[in-house]
Amino acid sequence: MAKIGSNLSINLSAIIYKEDGVWLAHCLELDIVAEGKNVEDACRSLVSLCDLQIKTAVEQDELQSIFRPAPPEFWKLFAIGHKHSVTDKPAVLRKTGFQGPVDRFEAREMTFA
Repeated sequence: MAKIGSNLSINLSAIIYKEDGVWLAHCLELDIVAEGKNVEDACRSLVSLCDLQIKTAVEQDELQSIFRPAPPEFWKLFAIGHKHSVTDKPAVLRKTGFQGPVDRFEAREMTFA
């Protein structure tokens, strides 16, 4: 018997920006926000949160419930942001041995003047 979600492949996008001295990473497809002390820390935290959210949804057979797109202004920031990283099987997931559905995670950094 195949594991629920074993054929699932999800690509996620995020915008990363600094607000009030804290780096924030915002997943656009799931509308989840994480923070960190630097860009990489915020990105790692976001991937971990998205991973948990997706795993829980798959286990409860409610995957459709997690896809709530971020507000349009964040998608606009992503469109003009500087590409920070594009990774297949993000390093944070590879290190934990995660075999889940997130195949690609693209983050773009936005710097405000």
